[in-house]
Amino acid sequence: MGLWFDSSDNQVVDVWEKDLGREVREKGPLLDPKWGFSGTGSGSMVQLKDQLTEGPGKQITTKLKYQFEERGRAGNETLKGWGEGYKTATQVVTVNLLRHYASTDSPMMDQWVPEDTLEEGKDSLADWIATRYEFSLNLHAAGFSLITDDAYTLHNTIAAPHTNYILRPGGVAAGALTSTDTFDIDLLNDVARQVKLLRPKLRPAQTPLGPRFCVFLSPEQVYSLHKSDSEWFQTMQNALKGGVVDDNPLLSNALGQSRGFLFFESDLIPPGVNAGVDGIQGNTRRAWVGGAQALFLAHGRGRAPSGYGLNRYRWDRETEDFGQEGQIAVTTICGAIKPQYQRPGEASARDHGVVVIETYADFGTLDEDDVYARWVTAGGGLTID
Repeated sequence: MGLWFDSSDNQVVDVWEKDLGREVREKGPLLDPKWGFSGTGSGSMVQLKDQLTEGPGKQITTKLKYQFEERGRAGNETLKGWGEGYKTATQVVTVNLLRHYASTDSPMMDQWVPEDTLEEGKDSLADWIATRYEFSLNLHAAGFSLITDDAYTLHNTIAAPHTNYILRPGGVAAGALTSTDTFDIDLLNDVARQVKLLRPKLRPAQTPLGPRFCVFLSPEQVYSLHKSDSEWFQTMQNALKGGVVDDNPLLSNALGQSRGFLFFESDLIPPGVNAGVDGIQGNTRRAWVGGAQALFLAHGRGRAPSGYGLNRYRWDRETEDFGQEGQIAVTTICGAIKPQYQRPGEASARDHGVVVIETYADFGTLDEDDVYARWVTAGGGLTID
């Protein structure tokens, strides 16, 4: 005799797949171990500052020493009284708490679904904090100073780019970019010239392919780069034909390389800023070039006796209402900044290891509110012009 069940019967148990579908995290290359952009060495593009994990304090002061530039003396000229002062400038990195938590409303959650909901919450928190780091580092690098919330800036004011450290195609002004001002292969010549002539000199960052300047582009800018003739891929393909295989970017997650510049794509490149510097300029993005010590990411110790450990995070579980509601929280003490140093005798601070490239960026048929939602939210409701 066969049995059947009415789907409206409350005794019928829903059958769930064991696999759990997940929204894809917006990963970026900055903290990807494959490329090693982050590290404690002075050659790292994202230099990790861990001094505060060993003791108390809320700030780290970094220092930059400038090269001597005076004439010196020749022949029998008197040297006494013609010396040159030791020139340095400082940058302060502030750290503070960043926290978030996940919760389940009832123990029945684990009865209804096959996954451990708190463990899944922990996994989501790990994704959240990794994305927040990448998001914040890109904000600082691009000088997207419209966002001031510490939860997004990681406790340090985002500095707008110094005028010598931001490029737009054809030298157009902010807010004046048109559909012809896209990121293309010809723009690389302007970028290379600017980066290599700037003083203090930008140093290339250490990568698995050797010292390189690293360029981070939005998906729209990558689209324009690929669309601009076939020159880009032709260059990469010619390198393959010439035997450059092991380190050819076409065979890795890099887009390619040219003239000592290595190119990457990131979903977290900020949009451009309008001429009034009070809102987002639609159809624009701020790509950026990073060298050594372009960004600092600092961590603190916290009050736990053993500190926050090598992974710099603390996980805490607790319950409410006698175990009815489960919660798991992540806590870290961190700070991010793009270093800017003011040389003695100069009127303003200059960027140290970053050059910004603001271009027109066509997002096609998508809705701009969706495209720029992350930045609008982080900016407390920024306008889009």
